[in-house]
Amino acid sequence: MDSLDEQGLERSTDVLAVTSEPKFAAEVLLAEYKTLRDEILKKMDHRTSMVVSSVTVSSAVLGFGVERASSPLLLVSPLVSLLLGTLIAFQNAQIGEASEHIRKQIEAPLISAVAGYHGWHHTKRDPKYRLKQRLLPYHLPLILIAIAPAVVAIPLALTNAKPVMLSLPILTVDLCLLAIYVAQLVKLRDLL
Repeated sequence: MDSLDEQGLERSTDVLAVTSEPKFAAEVLLAEYKTLRDEILKKMDHRTSMVVSSVTVSSAVLGFGVERASSPLLLVSPLVSLLLGTLIAFQNAQIGEASEHIRKQIEAPLISAVAGYHGWHHTKRDPKYRLKQRLLPYHLPLILIAIAPAVVAIPLALTNAKPVMLSLPILTVDLCLLAIYVAQLVKLRDLL
């Protein structure tokens, strides 16, 4: 048993010697930075695909619903747009979390150690500034993509509701999804 304990101690000492070297730490930080940046880019691509899907599907369903004057079909459009809107908000929050990690764990130590270094994530750090800067060109269109079908479809569906009982469950789901979407926006506002 003593030789096994000694071997374990030697291995842990070897690992400690390797991991405590500045070169190793720099390589780990670089790998982490690259991985997080790649993850951010993939999430941005997924988000774009979801936005395009939301606009396409909700517009098509809304058009079919108007053409056929079908309340249930009209109410499917907000269902799709709000579900995808919630997923888009979640993707934005994950992008925000990864950016925040890069800013705090990678760029902040570099800024304090290297004179004149200013990381991209660190310069864009103030959430209030980001919100003001991105509200009209970015946040508002994403919010409208999610809620505009509900604003259009629900009144149309209510005026065309011939069998009200058929539309009521879908309307209830739409209103619940709208509440969930708004709650997510409020909850995640610092990360968006």
